[in-house]
Amino acid sequence: MVEQVTGHPAADLATSEALIVEQSRAVVPASSWMIDAARSALESARVLQLLTPEQSGLTYPMESLLHDAAAEWIVQDDAGRYRDGLRGFRVSWDGTRFARDPGHQAAVPVEPKMNSGDLEVRITTVHPAGEPLRLGTGVEAVLRAFTGGPPTGWGNAEPATRPWSAGEVTGYCRDRAPGRTQLIVVGPGVAGQLRVSPSDGGLLEETRLSGPAVGTLRPDQVAAMAGQVADTARLMLTAVHPGRRGGLRSSEPTRPALPYGFLAGREIVAARGVDHAELAPAERVTILGSAAWCTVHGGQRTPYEQLADLLRHFGLPDTA
Repeated sequence: MVEQVTGHPAADLATSEALIVEQSRAVVPASSWMIDAARSALESARVLQLLTPEQSGLTYPMESLLHDAAAEWIVQDDAGRYRDGLRGFRVSWDGTRFARDPGHQAAVPVEPKMNSGDLEVRITTVHPAGEPLRLGTGVEAVLRAFTGGPPTGWGNAEPATRPWSAGEVTGYCRDRAPGRTQLIVVGPGVAGQLRVSPSDGGLLEETRLSGPAVGTLRPDQVAAMAGQVADTARLMLTAVHPGRRGGLRSSEPTRPALPYGFLAGREIVAARGVDHAELAPAERVTILGSAAWCTVHGGQRTPYEQLADLLRHFGLPDTA
């Protein structure tokens, strides 16, 4: 049974299984209302379903919010049909939620154009307890490499309006410890998340950013970014997402992000030695001090296969 506007102020429909939030706008950000609606859905064991026209686009923080909250993006086309905005399969309203139509195959992903899509960067850093703590160095490294300047802002939701300050970010996260903190960070043409959570003997910092179009960057700029985080990051993965352009994810079905490069930090390299790192099965391996930067574009094997081989080479799980 559907109840009108119950469960959360942002919900247009609420049922026993779902919170439905309609957004008829060109760009859907991770606003404070959307973040709170996702939290409410999780706490009530319901799924958040974001309903938009198929012409709408999601910011990277909003796309990440859907993933983290196990939420769904439902798009409606001009003919009134519904489909999943990220995976492409047909859905219909079953009385309590939008559910996948049995017997319908997902749409065939559109093949990406050469040098198209935005660069995606994921950095994992472990901060041992008792050592001086400074968060945000990964965010700063990405912005310096890609734009020549620092990040511009941070906050709990979009728009991230607080002026960037690594000291303020560090203090904010320290005050919330040992709880988990998730922030939005932005810079010219770059947006994403900074997540901090307890780990064995310290804090785990995860940086996820979507940057400028890959065609506007030189390989040496990406390598320079790897060099700037090599001394502190445990690992870094860069990829190109064909469905994300100009900072927005479209509802056009696309292939997954295509791996470009992988950085094994000094802790990972030290476990088996630099000689072992130099033999990594990548198109090119560059030793950066005690870390290894491995590029996986080009060559006979696909980037996905090369990345899987790299993870096995360094003894890392596939989820790294």
